[in-house]
Formats: sequence, C-alpha cells, structure tokens
Amino acid sequence: MNSNRLCFANDCEKLSNHTHIIRSPVNDPTSLILALAGSIGILPNLIIILGVYYKKSLRKPTYYLLANLSLCDLLLSAASLSNVIMITISRQNKISHQVHVILCKMLGIFPIYLSYSASVQTLIIISGERYQAIFRPTSQLSAKKAKFLCLIAWIVSLFISFPFIITTTADSKPPYQCLAFSTYTNWTTIIYLLLFVFQFALPTVIMITLYAFILHQLRKTFPGQNESCNSKRLKRRTIYMLLITTIIFLIFSAPWAVSLGIMAITGTLPAEIIVHPAYPGMREVVQISRLMLPFTATYNPIIYCIFNPHIRQLYMSCCNHLIYMKISVAPAVQANSKCNHVSTANSGVDKEARSRHLTVKAEDVSSSTPKRT
Repeated sequence: MNSNRLCFANDCEKLSNHTHIIRSPVNDPTSLILALAGSIGILPNLIIILGVYYKKSLRKPTYYLLANLSLCDLLLSAASLSNVIMITISRQNKISHQVHVILCKMLGIFPIYLSYSASVQTLIIISGERYQAIFRPTSQLSAKKAKFLCLIAWIVSLFISFPFIITTTADSKPPYQCLAFSTYTNWTTIIYLLLFVFQFALPTVIMITLYAFILHQLRKTFPGQNESCNSKRLKRRTIYMLLITTIIFLIFSAPWAVSLGIMAITGTLPAEIIVHPAYPGMREVVQISRLMLPFTATYNPIIYCIFNPHIRQLYMSCCNHLIYMKISVAPAVQANSKCNHVSTANSGVDKEARSRHLTVKAEDVSSSTPKRT
C-alpha cells in the first residue's frame, strides 16, 4: 500500500488529511486519560527511587531492580504527560513546527519506546534473579552486579529505541501530532517486527517459563531441608509480587504490542488503520493501545505496598511526614496571623496613647501661658 495515500473505493486521499482523526483536543477524553496516567505515575515511583537511594535497609539487589523498574515507569509517565502538554502548546501556536519535531524526538516518542524496552529488560532480569535465588540460593546476586545489570538493560534499550530519534517527526498542520514514522517503508516493517518478537513475544515466553519453574520448585518439599516456614513464606510473597507485576505489565502492554504486529503485517500506519474500512477490529486495538500503555507505570507501587512491608513502611513514613508538615505549618500560619493581629492592635493602642499624650501636653502648655490684658 502507498504510505502517503489512502485508497479505497477508487477514492484516494492524502494521509495527512486523516491525521486529525488521531489528534486529541485538550478537553478530549483521550488527552485527559493520558494526563491522568502520567500524573499518577510520577510521585509514587519517585518515592521508591529516593527510598532505595537513601534508606540502607532497601539497598539490596531486588530493591535495586525494583527501583530501576520505577525509573522506567517514571520516564513513561513523564513522556505521556509531555505529549499532552506539547499538544496543548501547539494548539496555541506558541512553538514552530521545527521545535515541535525536536520535542517529539526527545520528549514524545523516543522516551516511550526507551522506557518500555527498559521495563522489559528489567522484568527479564528480575525473573532470572528470582530463578537463581530459588534454584541456586548459595550464589545470590550482589548489589554491585544488580547495578551493572540495570546499566546493561538501559544500554540495550537505548540501542533498540535509538532509530526512533531519527524517524520521529510531527504532522505538518497544527496542532502538531507526534508521529513515529512519516511514511511506511521496509525499515518500518523490520523495526515493528523486531519490537513485537524481541520486546514482547519472546520475553513473555521467557518470563512465564521461569516463573513456572519457580512456582513448581516452591511446591516441592525436600527431606532434611532446614529452611524455616517464615523464610518460605517470604519467598512466596516476593515471587507472587513479582509475578503479578509481570502479568499485569504484559496485559496492559499486549494491545500496544499487537498493534505493532498488525502494522508490520498489513504495512500500514496507525492513521491508516483508524480510517480504513477494511480494519474494523484493528482500529479498536490501536486506539486501546494508546490508553493502556501509560497505565503500566501506575500500578506497581500498589502491588509493592500489598506484598512488601518495607515498601509499605516507606510510603507510610512519607505520608506521616507530609501530615506532620501540614500540622506543623498550620499552627505556625495561625500564630503568624495572630502576631500580626496583635501587633496591629498594639500599634493602634500606641497611636491612641500617643495622641492622648500630645493632647494633654498641649493643654498643659496652654494653661501655663499667661493671659494678656
């Protein structure tokens, strides 16, 4: 199919005439949902990152990996929010097309693919770390190796998502919409297929297989094993927490991955799929994928708080600190207002006393002055 024109029923129109269908107004529900997902995912993930950095009790390999996953979610939330902000600014015609293209490359499209790829790499590392902890408990992962694996995950993700810095552009008519590709080429098919296979299908098989072996191993009982029941329960809770995190991530990212496969197989861009009458079911998949992917950055802190007491205590301490600050600030504000009121009243009393003193002094002067006859 020609990537620049839409042809059906012997009627061809340029693709740029249909990109307005995937544009989102400022008050459009899609933009509001994206803004909501971006706003919700920033603060909770930031708390986990700062907590792992500052608290010594959380400086362990598993928590370093969870902090790296929170960093991926933080980047995705910021990218989702920046897309809505850029659309809002472009509707007011405050930036030029060239500047908007640069912003789309650095803040719009590239961070989304980078964060998604880094999340996939991190989840694979976490599943491998849990597999090693269960089957080889004597050779556990060190904190230094965990940091190194996080660095490797970002390097691999940067290599995978780097082509989008080159291909990303923006629509020619305001409000400018960020586009991963302006035209469909053979390279587009290759990139989408590689992303679908190596960033969704293959990682899904690897992670599900590893967790299946882990759960099977946890059900076994070995004679002469001295491991306490409390240790087994903690291992199960950690495995369940990470497994639920992985499954929900795959569920929320599945429509986006399926849309990549659809575009690679059909050789069409999202704008064509949305308006083409031959793709009724695919249209819904593309539209749902835009909404579900940003929410992969919102649910992890909730799961951590349910299963992990240390992270739950971290959030509770943050909430208590905020409440304490609010309580301590309120009396200070009231005290300042009372001081201002008292000082104002005192100044009024001082002025009145001063005026009385001047009046009495004037009367004394007038009474002491001799009268002329």
